[in-house]
Amino acid sequence: MGSRGPVAKSPERAQGHRQRKPALAEVTLIPITETPEPPPGLSHGVLDAWESYWRSDVAQATSEVDLPAVHRLFLMYEQHARATAAAQETLAVAGSKGQPRLNPLADYALKLETAILRLETELGKTPLARQRLGIAVGQAKLTLEEINRRASEGVTHADPRLTLASTQ
Repeated sequence: MGSRGPVAKSPERAQGHRQRKPALAEVTLIPITETPEPPPGLSHGVLDAWESYWRSDVAQATSEVDLPAVHRLFLMYEQHARATAAAQETLAVAGSKGQPRLNPLADYALKLETAILRLETELGKTPLARQRLGIAVGQAKLTLEEINRRASEGVTHADPRLTLASTQ
C-alpha cells in the first residue's frame, strides 16, 4: 500500500474499464472556402472584423456546423459596440429616486464581454485557445490527417509539435 492508498495495477494487469487503449477519432472537417454572408445589421467596423476573421488561419478550422456560433459572436460584437458607445455617452443616469447611478448599458456591455470571451475561446480566436484546439501558428502546421496518421503509427516523440497536444 502506498502512502496515499493502494498502488495501481500495472497496465498489463488492469481489468475492465481500467484498460486504456488510445482512442483515435478520424474527423473530416469540411472547411468553409468562401466568405459566408454576414448576419444582417452589422456596422461597418464589425463587418470589417467579419471579413478579417474569414481571411485568417483560424477560419480554416471553421466548418459549416460552426456558422451559427460565428454569427452569434459577431452579433454580440455589434451589441457590445452599441452598448459601449451609449454607455460612454451617458455614463451616469438618474435612478428611481433621482440619485445618480451607472448606466445599465455599461453592465450589459460587461456581461456581453463575458459571453464574447467564451465564444472566442470556443472558436479559437485567442492565442491560448488556438493552442488548446491544436491550431498551429506560423511554420509549425500539421494537418489533422497527418496528426492522426502519426498517432496511429505511434510517432509522437519524433515531432515536437505533437508533444504539445499530447500534454493536455
